[in-house]
Amino acid sequence: MNPRWISSLTIPLFFLGTHFSIIFLLYPRALLHTTQYGHWEPAVINMLIELVLLVILLHGLKKGGHQDFADLFLPLGRWISTPLLLPLILYILLIAIMVLRGFAELMIIVFVARSPLYAILALLCLITLLGSSIGSQGIMRASTLFSLLHIPALLFALFACINNSKLLNIFPVVNPTMDFLQHGKLLVSLFSICPFLLLGMLPPVCKIRIKPILMTMLPLSALYVYIVYIPILVYGVNAAVLMNFPLVTSIDSVNITWSIFNRVSLFYAVALLAFILIISSFSQWASAVLIHKMVPRWKESYIRPCLSLIIYTAALMIPNWDWYVDIYTVDTWFRMIIFVSIPVAVYIRGQFIQKQARKQVVQNDS
Repeated sequence: MNPRWISSLTIPLFFLGTHFSIIFLLYPRALLHTTQYGHWEPAVINMLIELVLLVILLHGLKKGGHQDFADLFLPLGRWISTPLLLPLILYILLIAIMVLRGFAELMIIVFVARSPLYAILALLCLITLLGSSIGSQGIMRASTLFSLLHIPALLFALFACINNSKLLNIFPVVNPTMDFLQHGKLLVSLFSICPFLLLGMLPPVCKIRIKPILMTMLPLSALYVYIVYIPILVYGVNAAVLMNFPLVTSIDSVNITWSIFNRVSLFYAVALLAFILIISSFSQWASAVLIHKMVPRWKESYIRPCLSLIIYTAALMIPNWDWYVDIYTVDTWFRMIIFVSIPVAVYIRGQFIQKQARKQVVQNDS
């Protein structure tokens, strides 16, 4: 695969796809609980926060010579690298656990109402294990293919909801008090920006260009706002806030007679499955790589099945949807620490590496 083509197209599509796996599954419900009206305001704030953290991370990776998290932190010694890498590994695994468990719940609703949860999770974890075994380049190729195939179907399902929309439900549009800043519910919804961390594992695979990544933030921001307002426009705020899956419920209400499928939500669910498998496979591969670099005597081929078993067991131990919601609420502060500390640490480390490289050049010239 041509490296220039990877950096110009594949990485932005991967960045979009990993966000799709999070925001289409969990984000509308979380953001609907942040405020009673003016939901575009917390959505825009979420994207601004991600933009700041993303710029810090990307500039740190660039200054650090395009190395991944492990290569940047491990030379600092065990006492510094372990407190940075171990929580990061746990959080990356948590991403896989939450998206697989959340999608398994969605599959029961949309596809297979009578299938047991353990069987669905076993199938998803097996596919994820196979996906992580093909390596990062294979996952990136699959991400590009899935994006080109499924993004049009996903957009079709989203825009089909316009048929059932009532424009009056959007009012009031502005929340001048911005009271959502006074409590922690806005922080809870920030789980949606977690895919930006995964970019820190790509530099050894391919060079990340900052401009294409930042350009993807424009359509992504518009999509963040649009998917939150779909259930509001279809059902109204008071009804939408009571739903566990407000977006898929809104899509499921659409009836298009000329469609080859009876339910438009099938487009949504199939497309979402592709992006779920991408982020889960990449998360498992990234965790295995980080663990292997921390403990070189452990082989990646042994680490991946162990991680897959951990993901399956942890996901199966979540008994119901209320527990699921509680988990991504309780881990808010752990998540925020990761979001802030890792980009800042990467930037500081990258700054140091850049200064050392400049000193070396000056010494060689003299």
